[in-house]
Amino acid sequence: MFIKPIEETVEFLVKEAKKYGAGCKRVYVSLSGGVDSAVVAMILMRAFGADNVVAVYRDIRSNPKHKVDAQDLAKVFGFQLICLDLNAFYDQFLAMSQVEFRANGMLWVQEGKSTDDASWINAYASLKSRMMTPFAGFISKAIDNGNGRIFGTGNLEEDYLLRYFDKFGDGAVDNNILVGLTKMEVRQIAVWFGQQYNAPICKKIAEKLPSADLQANGDAHNDENELTTWARRSGYDIALSYGTCTAEGNIAWICKQDLDKGIVRGKRSRWTKALQNRLGYSDEQVRLTLFMRQAEKSTRHKALGIPGVTRKELRQKELVD
Repeated sequence: MFIKPIEETVEFLVKEAKKYGAGCKRVYVSLSGGVDSAVVAMILMRAFGADNVVAVYRDIRSNPKHKVDAQDLAKVFGFQLICLDLNAFYDQFLAMSQVEFRANGMLWVQEGKSTDDASWINAYASLKSRMMTPFAGFISKAIDNGNGRIFGTGNLEEDYLLRYFDKFGDGAVDNNILVGLTKMEVRQIAVWFGQQYNAPICKKIAEKLPSADLQANGDAHNDENELTTWARRSGYDIALSYGTCTAEGNIAWICKQDLDKGIVRGKRSRWTKALQNRLGYSDEQVRLTLFMRQAEKSTRHKALGIPGVTRKELRQKELVD
């Protein structure tokens, strides 16, 4: 949660964004219609001016409502918005791949035909995420004389322990100014922008169900459901949550516990019984800790050292707890 007025955190992030975009006149962000990318776009608007921010919305079997929200946000804040319909590219690649798979006697599962096959669900989702990478690289360079600065949109809960991103898709960025903030804090910044600019679209986006929108099934695929399914398939009966605009969920809790006590990656990362005996954790909190240890190890390969405004820096500025 914020210790000082939200405006001070916003201005700090604006200053840091200018550092990460040093040497660039125009900057790039992929705008999904969700709260994280919306907040990044608004921060970049304040840092570089609306005319120098180019946001790109991509449609690959996407829920149309997210495009509408992205367009409404761009209208209010005046940044440039490019909408790319990549369905034709997607269909052509899959058609060619299907022919080659079958010619080589390999299994092919049509999208949506086998909802229980996690490997194919992940393959299709990864393709949607990674398809944007070359377009982002091209556009970011084309708009700024070859400089090309891609601003990431991951928050603390996604990027710190879970690394809930595709390494070469939405993770293919040059920096990440939100990586030290919880989802609740990002939502509160969005609400703050809405109040400052008399823009109801900000609150609407802040209250949306978080979703990567990568399974072509609307809100049926959302972040919390996917993370909960991951935990339960790993043998842990827990429900993972980002919380709301006013309350943090258990993902934020475990991230802060690790920052403060080192229970996932630090000096207490081998504690099990001591989590209850010495730290007073409930059974559910122990299960959450054990799952996070497993998840962190399995995603460690994604840790590329992308620069970002860390929780430690925000704490040093006494902006967050």
